[in-house]
Amino acid sequence: MSGGRYTIEDFNDELGDLELGINTEQECLEFYQQSVEQVGDLRVKKLYQWLANVGEARVATLREIQTATIAANSWGSGITTQTKASDAPAGDPPAFDTNFEGMPGQVEIITIRQAAELEKKVASVYFTAVQRSRDKTVRELWRYLAASEEAYIQLLDSYFVGLRSEEHTSELQSHSFN
Repeated sequence: MSGGRYTIEDFNDELGDLELGINTEQECLEFYQQSVEQVGDLRVKKLYQWLANVGEARVATLREIQTATIAANSWGSGITTQTKASDAPAGDPPAFDTNFEGMPGQVEIITIRQAAELEKKVASVYFTAVQRSRDKTVRELWRYLAASEEAYIQLLDSYFVGLRSEEHTSELQSHSFN
């Protein structure tokens, strides 16, 4: 990053951060698409499908922003609004349903932990980009993306806590019958 004025180096650093963001978002997307097939708990399957839908739209939008930015050699003024609009069709995330019949398996708990780690990796990319960026429009985008990743981490945490609680309850019930 340069000292006083915005330079081509700054612009290229921001493009590099965008590329890194796209790549880590793509990694998450692929994880969710695979995990939908691996888990048996319908709640977790629904969560992963929702996250995959969000990820698919997010990756496509970030690629569009990247293409337009490279073509224009500058950042568009509505990139945060464009990203928010692409996130909107997914709707609200599915909340953890405590009135579910059945017990989660280890694969659900393990994949939730893995998903949270992946989301932390993506959030870290965006938090770092906020610090590096010199362009106000780009910083606004990074802040929005970092906040949304934090929300996904909290959502995954709520599922982890719920699944672990059910697992613990199941263990207590199985011990009381012995």
